[in-house]
Amino acid sequence: MSEQKKVTIEDEVKNSDLNDNMKKHMLNFVFFLRDNEFLIKSENDGNGWKIIYMNECIGHMNFTNVGIWIDSCDFGSGGSADDVLKETTWDHVRVCEYFSSRGKQCGCGRQPGFKKLIFGKEYNNICFANLEFINPDIETMEKINKLMLLLKQNMNNMQSS
Repeated sequence: MSEQKKVTIEDEVKNSDLNDNMKKHMLNFVFFLRDNEFLIKSENDGNGWKIIYMNECIGHMNFTNVGIWIDSCDFGSGGSADDVLKETTWDHVRVCEYFSSRGKQCGCGRQPGFKKLIFGKEYNNICFANLEFINPDIETMEKINKLMLLLKQNMNNMQSS
């Protein structure tokens, strides 16, 4: 019986159907996460990757349709977030589709969703994956990096309190 070789996240990005520019951005994101002490582990079903910090899964990503999902919006007071970062975040809040006017269920299995305060703005029926970024451009990737650093800082502050 042959042993199946594990695919690294770098191999998955390099072998994906993404254009060269998007491959570069995704690899830079992977390196950014690792440089900032986030762990990246394969999803249990092998479909995508988990983003872990302090033994807590805080997000997910895959490269089939270039999706990055952030499961937490605990960014702290938001005092370090400028208006552009806040607007980008608010534009990517993921509302449970089951309760939206679009009429389809998102499949998170957590309906009716959560009530969340995100950078001072209140949302209802937020999906388990609080934020969703599909095919983000380079500017949005920079905002995702900033969000990850705010999340990390807030988690560290909560642990030291």
